[in-house]
Amino acid sequence: MTKLFAFDVDGTLLTSDHRILPSTKEALRLIAAQGHRSILASARPPVGLEPIWRQLGFHLLYISLNGALIGDGEKVLFEQEIPAPGVEQALQLARELGLSINFYAGQRWLIEEENPYSAQEAEIVEAQPELADLDAISKVHKILVMGCAEKISMYQKRLQAASPLVNASLSKPTYCEIVSREVSKGRALKQVCACLGIGLHQTVAFGDGENDLELAATAGRAVAMGNGHPALLAKADFVSTSNDQDGILAGVQWALSQP
Repeated sequence: MTKLFAFDVDGTLLTSDHRILPSTKEALRLIAAQGHRSILASARPPVGLEPIWRQLGFHLLYISLNGALIGDGEKVLFEQEIPAPGVEQALQLARELGLSINFYAGQRWLIEEENPYSAQEAEIVEAQPELADLDAISKVHKILVMGCAEKISMYQKRLQAASPLVNASLSKPTYCEIVSREVSKGRALKQVCACLGIGLHQTVAFGDGENDLELAATAGRAVAMGNGHPALLAKADFVSTSNDQDGILAGVQWALSQP
């Protein structure tokens, strides 16, 4: 029976210096050799996945923007934008706290001013944002708010308390990812399974961040990287080694050994 392996990208598929290890490529070969499927499940926008394709040498079906967009190459299979009032609340609070604000609309990455956080993110994903008037953007799939860990924690808690329209989760202590309340990696995994005709019980999710919790809860089995968020480690069926220590291969070998 075909299994579906869903991989988070940053902190999971990639090392801390944003490389794909030879052992990770071997893990993907093992999956394919046994007739199974692999997909990406990332907070990154589609443009931010291009470095992954270059390193792998091929494309995979992908969940991006924390589940707000599902794509196959340049073809969009599903999209869900943030309701306008939710966008306004997220934007106003981020401005109030002086945080770095990033809008993702389809293939576009938009900022209102350059700052050290956006420059750092551009280096990581090997793409450049556009300068834009964020108040004029009518269709937003994801908002990324960046800043020091203390302010980001405050921002997440205040936004979640203020807005029933959005889901705000941390991909790392300095990154708050905001999508529609109707969106998550877990829900996107269900949609992908329906398209591919694969049962959820035959899925294996790999992740490290708080934003991978629903993905892990939805999948048949969950593998947490050794460098993962404590809440994810507590929920995982298997805790692998870290993303820098061949954790993908160890997790795949474990998953393939399960009935």
